[in-house]
Amino acid sequence: MDARIEHDEKGLRFNLIVDGQAGGYLTYEIYNGCLDIQHTVVKAELRGNKLGEVLIAAATEYAGKKGLSVMPTCSFAKKMLR
Repeated sequence: MDARIEHDEKGLRFNLIVDGQAGGYLTYEIYNGCLDIQHTVVKAELRGNKLGEVLIAAATEYAGKKGLSVMPTCSFAKKMLR
């Protein structure tokens, strides 16, 4: 399985591409020095491959590079970032 992340900075979204096809996404907002992870979605047939964690990692890495703290609204992200 070939998985990669594409960051759509204007759209405030990280897209998960698996074997050349859309596999999921993470959406966020930035305010008050925080990156708020709002939704993390992975297609049902791809679940169980830790791809949600890959999306969370991309968002937290981006936040770190931009000097932002991470504040997850998304319940999956909250669980992963504990």
